[in-house]
Amino acid sequence: IKGFMIQTVARGNRERKYGLFVPLNYDAKQKYPVIIFLHGVGEGGNDSKANMRVGLAPFVADRADNFPFICIFPQSPGGSWHEDSEAATDVIAVLNDVAKTYSVDRDRVSLTGLSTGGYGTWAIGAKNKDVFAALVPMGSSENPSQCAEQLVNMPIRCYHNNGDIFSAMWNDTTMCAKINTLGGHAEMIKTDGPGHDCWEIAYGETDLFDWLKVQRRRGATAAAVPVKTSGTITR
Repeated sequence: IKGFMIQTVARGNRERKYGLFVPLNYDAKQKYPVIIFLHGVGEGGNDSKANMRVGLAPFVADRADNFPFICIFPQSPGGSWHEDSEAATDVIAVLNDVAKTYSVDRDRVSLTGLSTGGYGTWAIGAKNKDVFAALVPMGSSENPSQCAEQLVNMPIRCYHNNGDIFSAMWNDTTMCAKINTLGGHAEMIKTDGPGHDCWEIAYGETDLFDWLKVQRRRGATAAAVPVKTSGTITR
């Protein structure tokens, strides 16, 4: 099966639904890079529908004819992604479930998310740092400074709107600064918008997907890509 679908994974005595996109030109003889997307608090639930209405999925749909990534859309029942929650452990379980059926390049699995999912990208990425090739948090709802040391070797692009009145930019700017002070590679990109929605620019108007294509899990052969420590995107 190719394109968008909803799948189910067994988790002990419970089941979790998740969204999945498989490239329309999928060939099982090739290995495909993966993007896992963590939604915000408003898209929580159990039907795996709301989590594909906001954020990454609409941009994938616009490019579906030639989008080269397998994309996974877990759903948190309550909309949060704290690293010790069942929702967080489901992220890895869902990835493993997809890899049973589809040809996944385990050296090119990236994690991205917005708002509460931005926090989850930081925190789950740090807790599972050997799983991911890169992190792309956006408009994080909390500051996960306790995770910084675990992310020193992780390629990171972080986006946040200059005028975000819902989540303080401090969450992301201080996190990137702390990682870089420790010798890391976190690029803080400030998007020029008044609200929370920096992902429209990040997914729709930047070279993010090209950047993700060349990222590799630590220990794998990686392409050399220059990393800035900060920047601003204006329209």
